[in-house]
Amino acid sequence: MQKLLKNKLVVFLALAVIIYILWDVFYTYVIGGYTNIDNAVSFNLAYISNGMLQMFGYDSVVDYLRMEDFIIVRMTDSIYPGVRIGNPCNGLSLFGLFASVVIAFPSQRKDKWLFNYHKLWFIPLGIVFIHLINAIRIAILTVIASYNFEALNFNHDVTFKIVTYAIIFILWYFWINKFSGFNFKKNKRNETVG
Repeated sequence: MQKLLKNKLVVFLALAVIIYILWDVFYTYVIGGYTNIDNAVSFNLAYISNGMLQMFGYDSVVDYLRMEDFIIVRMTDSIYPGVRIGNPCNGLSLFGLFASVVIAFPSQRKDKWLFNYHKLWFIPLGIVFIHLINAIRIAILTVIASYNFEALNFNHDVTFKIVTYAIIFILWYFWINKFSGFNFKKNKRNETVG
């Protein structure tokens, strides 16, 4: 067990999973149960996406169906219902996943003791970037829903999940290489030499 705890990869993965589970419990039982943050983030996504669509000349609108608690971005000239933004799709769980990995990744910078202060700006900026990517995703899905409704599910369930997670992985890679003090090239050289 001690040998396992000395393995930095195992400690990092365990810490990331624990942080994410804590985030998920907090999200489920506190944020979801006692706050309107989910709705606020969903409305913000809807209005950003709607603004992007209107900027590109689309006649779109945001609807809120209070009885069903649905926020919808749709084209006004389409017979199709548009894109519904629900709690699973608003990105809050992705924010937690992104932040969990950055928080858990150990700092190997020589000028830092226990905490890498770059995390204080990188996590909020990463969350804003993921939020904007999600708004672009919703805008594109709204266009797809309006003109090729049959393609909506595939693009929602496959295409944009791949794109979104790829972008998060790129952010993590950027974090690890630029701000954590970890250097892939240096570590590979040490492995080949030793």
